[in-house]
Amino acid sequence: MLKRTITGTIYVISVVAAIYLPPLACAIYFAVVAALGLWEFYSNLQKTTTISPNFIGGFLVAVATYSMFLGRKYSAIALLSVALFYIVISELYRKKENPFTNIAYTVFGVMYIVVPLACTNLIRTQLEPIILMSVFIFAWCNDTFAYLTGMKFGKHKLFERISPKKTWEGFIGGFCFVVIAAIIIAQFTTALPVFDLIVIAIITSVIGTYGDLIESMFKRQIGVKDSGNILPGHGGILDRFDIMLLVLPAVTVYLMIIHSLHI
Repeated sequence: MLKRTITGTIYVISVVAAIYLPPLACAIYFAVVAALGLWEFYSNLQKTTTISPNFIGGFLVAVATYSMFLGRKYSAIALLSVALFYIVISELYRKKENPFTNIAYTVFGVMYIVVPLACTNLIRTQLEPIILMSVFIFAWCNDTFAYLTGMKFGKHKLFERISPKKTWEGFIGGFCFVVIAAIIIAQFTTALPVFDLIVIAIITSVIGTYGDLIESMFKRQIGVKDSGNILPGHGGILDRFDIMLLVLPAVTVYLMIIHSLHI
């Protein structure tokens, strides 16, 4: 528990610092997180006997994709074209089983991990830092109070086949507390009206629950308990950011609609 608490504290401090430091620092922080997450994803896939992702090609696609979210559209498109060409052609020479499965998982890793984390740059550079910070606060509140409520009152399984410990009572508890958190945050900022903060909180709770379940489904397929061990007491990057991988794109789309956020 002590190890988990120390790691969690460092994690929270690092996220807060990244968000409130200049946008370049924020971009570098989440680029590192994305790179570590992608490495975990590919490394776990290699534990199977049927999937062999292309690390080099995948990271080239990741760099191109992340750069696109930093406003470097034309150079990113050029690099992306080269990277995709490399991934497809290299399968002819790698002599691995299931080449198109390898291609699919290589590209999917970037879409699943890098694109969501790249969305942080759109939110951070075009809107006030408190908005991105609020999304993380909602995710943390949902995670914490869903766990506590589920432990205390949980009886009805939410999705037993994938995550036996999750309950509807836990989900409802997390949902209620993120809405409360949105109302509280609205008292201290005018960056967004309370209605929009509540909508973002609801998106975080509902979509975040799916993000958690999808990560659990991935680990069940691979046969691992944690995605990695880089965060003592918490597992890997994907274990810690699983909620955000679905929440960030969903919140970005909502902000595109109400705030004309653009790539």
